[in-house]
Amino acid sequence: MSFYHTNLNIKLGDIANICNLENSDLDYNKELNLFVRPDVATSNDLTFISNIKYDLKTNASHIITNKKLNKKFFSNQIVLISNNLDCDIAKISNLYYRAKTREEISKLDKPNIGCNPYISKNTKIEGGVIVGNNLILEDFSTIGHNCIIGDNVNIGKNVNISNVLIGDNVSIGDGTKIGQDGFGFAYDKSFNPIKVFHIGRVIIQNGVKINANCTLDKGSFNDTIIGENTYIDNLVHIAHNVIIGNNCIIAGQCGLAGSATLGNFVQVGGQTGISGHIKISDHVKIAAKSGVIRDVSGGETVMGYPAININKYLKNYKKTMM
Repeated sequence: MSFYHTNLNIKLGDIANICNLENSDLDYNKELNLFVRPDVATSNDLTFISNIKYDLKTNASHIITNKKLNKKFFSNQIVLISNNLDCDIAKISNLYYRAKTREEISKLDKPNIGCNPYISKNTKIEGGVIVGNNLILEDFSTIGHNCIIGDNVNIGKNVNISNVLIGDNVSIGDGTKIGQDGFGFAYDKSFNPIKVFHIGRVIIQNGVKINANCTLDKGSFNDTIIGENTYIDNLVHIAHNVIIGNNCIIAGQCGLAGSATLGNFVQVGGQTGISGHIKISDHVKIAAKSGVIRDVSGGETVMGYPAININKYLKNYKKTMM
């Protein structure tokens, strides 16, 4: 299943023409199959490594990285050294991938919908969609091409779904948008923003309840994942590559920045902001209007901006009241 078109026969010369590379001794006629994240790359793919804190192991034959990480790879791997890595990753993503055209979507198989659906007349289900039994699809909602949806899914009014896999017994409230591009971009040397082409999905597991007017962005190179039996209140934004565990509760007007990870049984109070690339472990509680900018260990309760352990926060608060 593909939500996008992949351009084939990309050569190293094509990559060198658009990127700011230090290497000049490359085989410019070498073709590379795909541009994907390190853990799924195969022996004829191009991948990227941008930070030493991530796992550097990959089967990719070619790796684009920065000068600092140049010596970290095997001798049989070709390393492309970039002077502006984030920007070059964005450029290469747009070289390899593009959105499908209306004509390409129109050629997909008709939707396959299970038993006992209720589908309002003024809705749209695009080609390649597979839906289980007992679907409820309310007025003015859209399911984009190639989505897969399980049994007993209730989709409210004015909902737009694309690039998504949805499990069983899921409820999606009015006005919610799922699967749009994330806010991923980089700057070139002239400080012009270059958008990253997002090839990830949104995966919503069984029993998830999402209330009204939420936005869940699809992943860039990874997936955005919502774990089983998690409840998301109104007006919550979940950015690209966020992973939320099982049985979490996220109150209204929260925002989770890209690549943040929440464990299981996490409770997040309203109007909380969670920074990107941080890990919040199991059974954490976050008080309302907190700003979480660091990893939080299991079972801890935090509050404040920036969020700190609740006991320390209350102790500091009492001092200010004296």
